[in-house]
Amino acid sequence: MPTIDPGRYEMIKVSVADGIATLTLSNPARRNAVNRAMHGELERIWDDIDADDDIRVAILTGDGGTFCAGTDLGGQARLNNEGRRGRPRTRPARRIFWNMLDCEKPLIAKVRGYAYGLGANLALACDLVYAAEDSRFCDSHVKVGIAPGDGGAALWPLLVGFHRAKELILTGEPIDGRRAAEIGLINYALPDAELDAAVDAMARKLACGAPLAISYGKLAVNTMLKQLMAGAFETSLAYDQLTLYTADHREGANAFLEKRKPRFTGS
Repeated sequence: MPTIDPGRYEMIKVSVADGIATLTLSNPARRNAVNRAMHGELERIWDDIDADDDIRVAILTGDGGTFCAGTDLGGQARLNNEGRRGRPRTRPARRIFWNMLDCEKPLIAKVRGYAYGLGANLALACDLVYAAEDSRFCDSHVKVGIAPGDGGAALWPLLVGFHRAKELILTGEPIDGRRAAEIGLINYALPDAELDAAVDAMARKLACGAPLAISYGKLAVNTMLKQLMAGAFETSLAYDQLTLYTADHREGANAFLEKRKPRFTGS
């Protein structure tokens, strides 16, 4: 099958060596926040990873010392402030999440800095998550007046239990890498100086393993995961769209961009 073409991607840097693909989210001026172009690339890159027989494992990371600060709010804020409503679309978010779970190659998240909102859920949709001890994980949707719709409402309870998940999702408060590992949200939290070597060692171990057995093992586990998540994920996508054009989200997005505390009214 054809080798993945890095030239097809502008917002994700792609490199491949020794069976390991490194995918680097690259919007460093916005802490790698996901804009529309990056979102589209995240929807399709997992199919390209699957189609490349030279790739055994993929590492997902971020440019400039941080993973991903979530969705780039600038575009949506402009629509809201102008009173314009886009057509409700849930397929793009669904494609990213399910395509990551269905990708037959194991995926490793390497997290430094911020993993907020969509960024946190991109990391958690990977099969293994390694993070720097001082990294920050946060499902931050409520901080800007949006219901969580990127998979977090479905995935976080399965990882950390319902009560912990609700505390983190309903408050939108961040936790550091140490705490994330302690409660089972991620696999490992390591000193920053040790992170690259640990991720590289695991990637090499998986790349040298039996590829079909590893792929089918991942898919078997994810079959159960998808069954457990499907209903909550679809509901969260609907609630996300329901809150996307509210006054509270307009206020939350503007407050974030203006670096002030939002004043929510429930409208």
